[in-house]
Amino acid sequence: MAIPRQRIRLPQGAWRSAITSLIRGDLWEGSHIERFERDFASYISVEDAVTVPSGRAGFRFLFDSLGIEPGGEVICSAFGYPVVPFIVKSMGYDLKFVDCEMATLGMDPKLLAQECSDTTQAVIATHLYGVPCQIVEISDICASHQAKLIEDCAHCYGASVGSNKVGAFGDAGCFSFETSKVINTMGGGMVTLSSSEVGQRLRQLAAQEPRNGFKWLARRLSKTTFEAAVTNPFLFNMGVYQVLRLASSGSGDEDRFASGYQGDEVSLAGKMGRYTNYQARLGLRQMKTIENRNQRRTANAERLISQLDGKIPVQKPVSTEEGSYANYMLATVLASSLKKLAAALLKRGVDSKHLYMRDCSRMFEGEAAFPNAARAEREVLHLPAYPEMSDSQVDHVASSVDEAIAEISAQPAAA
Repeated sequence: MAIPRQRIRLPQGAWRSAITSLIRGDLWEGSHIERFERDFASYISVEDAVTVPSGRAGFRFLFDSLGIEPGGEVICSAFGYPVVPFIVKSMGYDLKFVDCEMATLGMDPKLLAQECSDTTQAVIATHLYGVPCQIVEISDICASHQAKLIEDCAHCYGASVGSNKVGAFGDAGCFSFETSKVINTMGGGMVTLSSSEVGQRLRQLAAQEPRNGFKWLARRLSKTTFEAAVTNPFLFNMGVYQVLRLASSGSGDEDRFASGYQGDEVSLAGKMGRYTNYQARLGLRQMKTIENRNQRRTANAERLISQLDGKIPVQKPVSTEEGSYANYMLATVLASSLKKLAAALLKRGVDSKHLYMRDCSRMFEGEAAFPNAARAEREVLHLPAYPEMSDSQVDHVASSVDEAIAEISAQPAAA
């Protein structure tokens, strides 16, 4: 059977819980939000945590709460999710990019040290695909210039460097609970904070958002149910895989299924509103079982990486501190012949994912070239290694990559 690029799970009891919450009248407001925030803060070991309607909304609230001055300089990694620099720019800050390094694909601390100055007000360090960036070094640089450090932890719930979990190194951490993330509450997110005072300001901003209605809830449930269906192995093999084999997955340099099997857009449209008590209940339920799933996900990724390392560049953490841990939301390689490799893998029953992150500097005119970010956009390919996969399936992915590389190498060079 063919293997989907990822597996989306409908949260346990999602439909039943929605109906019972409507009947009880605690769908929108209730005690689960406070419990979820408290338990999340305790898990990450921070002073406070605040639920937000989306990860990107969390960034928007956070800038207002941290008191970053209008026009202040904010540094982002050139390789990442375009919505982050989009928000920075749209709020009137002076956006500056720093190139990534190729091991973790996160911000290069050596280059940050050259660009960060006493005029820098904030640095956004992104942990990509479940692999922590070099956050200890980045934190030291920010501290030396008194710049706020914001961690983008959308992919990295549970990952750590040494004894500290990501989301606890800086002034704040932004987590996402979208359907493909480690915790899935069908949208929403959490902002972790080193200051309870900043937490209260952010909580007040989030509370001012209007409440989403029943139509929003129905759309969320329907979207997640659809994604769970098309990534179910049986339905994937019956329908989606056949479509992928018959039709190109993209045109030009775009992958229309880049963010899973539905597209995404760089905006705040549909991402605002108020986080619900119903979603918090789903999040609390997942926190109780997430460690087992993270361990299986990591075991699968490390099994895959161990078979590929030395044959193709792979993303992996660089920290050797005891206790360091990558949750590998996505197992990632860099392929110089990405489209050929993806096509060869699909022929062998292995779906893959690319163009999830971008060279964000290309969004804005006049920016300098960032060679590593440009290379990462061209070459980053995500291979399936999610918790539901068996050892034999992981081994099949590894052997398929070996066969595909050999096939591509045997092809005559283009004239």
